[in-house]
Amino acid sequence: MLHKLTISNYALIDNLDISFTDGMTTITGETGAGKSIILGALSLLLGKRADTTVLKDKDKKSVVEATFSLPNDSLSAFFESLDIDFDNETIIRREITPQGKSRSFVNDTPVGLQTLKELGTVLIDIHSQHQNLFLKESSFQCQVVDAEANNSDLLNEYAKELHVLNKRKKELEDFLSEIQKKKDDLAYYKYRLDELVKANLQGGELADLEQESTLMEHSEEIKTMLAQADEAFSGENALLSQLKTIQHSFEKNAQLSSQFQAISERLAQSYIELSDISDEISKNNANLDFDPQQKESIDERIDLLNTLLHKYSALDENELIAKRDELQTLVNSLENADFQSEELQKNYDQQILVVQKIADEIHLRRAEAVQRLEPQIVSLLQKLGMPNVKFAIDMIPLNEFRSNGKDEIRMKFSANKNIAPQWLGEISSGGELSRVMLCLKYILTKNKSVHTIIFDEIDTGVSGEIADQMGSMMLDMSKDLQIITITHLPQIAVKAQNQFKVFKTETTETTTSSIEKLTEEQRVNEIAKMLSGKTITEAALNNARLLLNAR
Repeated sequence: MLHKLTISNYALIDNLDISFTDGMTTITGETGAGKSIILGALSLLLGKRADTTVLKDKDKKSVVEATFSLPNDSLSAFFESLDIDFDNETIIRREITPQGKSRSFVNDTPVGLQTLKELGTVLIDIHSQHQNLFLKESSFQCQVVDAEANNSDLLNEYAKELHVLNKRKKELEDFLSEIQKKKDDLAYYKYRLDELVKANLQGGELADLEQESTLMEHSEEIKTMLAQADEAFSGENALLSQLKTIQHSFEKNAQLSSQFQAISERLAQSYIELSDISDEISKNNANLDFDPQQKESIDERIDLLNTLLHKYSALDENELIAKRDELQTLVNSLENADFQSEELQKNYDQQILVVQKIADEIHLRRAEAVQRLEPQIVSLLQKLGMPNVKFAIDMIPLNEFRSNGKDEIRMKFSANKNIAPQWLGEISSGGELSRVMLCLKYILTKNKSVHTIIFDEIDTGVSGEIADQMGSMMLDMSKDLQIITITHLPQIAVKAQNQFKVFKTETTETTTSSIEKLTEEQRVNEIAKMLSGKTITEAALNNARLLLNAR
């Protein structure tokens, strides 16, 4: 529940410090005294946007802080989902600086406005005049039915499975769209794949071919070189023959000198090495045969590889091979696309059945809840001065999955005899809408997890006995949660265990709004004033005492 509210430098407020208790509390005061200002300040803590226009003193910051007492750890998981430390005493603070900057804190942890909004949905429900417009929305009407049907867990399960369904639908649609685009180019992909397959690519081939081609370009020069070398080694006056003769001479005289022995051995080694070289040159010379057609074939192969490298923006044959394999995978996937799409379609269809089963269960529970709700609401409205009321709830089946199922809920209402019920969206009477909304809120509080409801003049357009009944309903609601009611009707004000009065103080320089908790005697005077106006009569005082004693 809301335990404490502190406001400073906001609109007409200098400083306010209000402590609330459980049960029912009313806030009263003359029109314009500042009741709506307090509500506006509290709305800041629920994520409402604000700027420097809210600052009473433009040179100081405005601070609004609320302390909520949470009785158990049931909200700890929710706090954890928002990445906020949970505490049974939770403090929310909002600051607006003179520079227009806004800062928000939950238990001293900085948070954004969206977090405040999400947190507000479970801590407090502010019902202001404009919220009656929600009554006309099918989604709100559906919330009432679901609350009666106890569909919370089922709706959570439905939301999870619907998320899976939407994901699978997108996967299928994206796959079919992508495949269709690529299928249009399948012939082109197959042509390119065939081109690379026929090229019979091998890593490092181009470098070898270019070297071979270069040798062929210098064929005459190479032939002359080899022939000259072969002649030098093996012809008349051959180097090897002369070397052999010299080596034998040094070998014959090796005993004469160790140097001659060393030279002989070195000449013998050189003869062996040069003999091997001579054999290699002879083989090359004998086998040398430069075929012009082979040269042409090699150059054609080099041109093909260079063309492919340029065409596919590849650095070498290995990159071409990788592109070939990539194209092979793509072509295979396109040729097997029908099988893959069948699998995705099958998964999607199976998920439809899962979601449909949950939606059917939600529908059945709603149908049962509608049967219970209609007489409940009629009975409540009759107590609020509508003896001839007719109220019905239509469930319209839908052909699509929505965020809350496959039903559209439409509540129909008529307050008068011989007038057919109309959809609530077509009702314009503020008094009627206020009473219907109170009845629905009354039902919601029995099932909703919110701990505090603030009613801002929900009693507009009613008075007398009807107002008394509305007050009794609010008092009954306060047994399960904290009710704070801003009202101008004495019949409602007297029902509360506690009453605050908002008032204005004016000086020549400024106007300030303040609030005070009333004692029992002060309540008598305030209720009497609400009954008779500024001039409080003895009859009004007596009537006020009777009303307070009868609550």
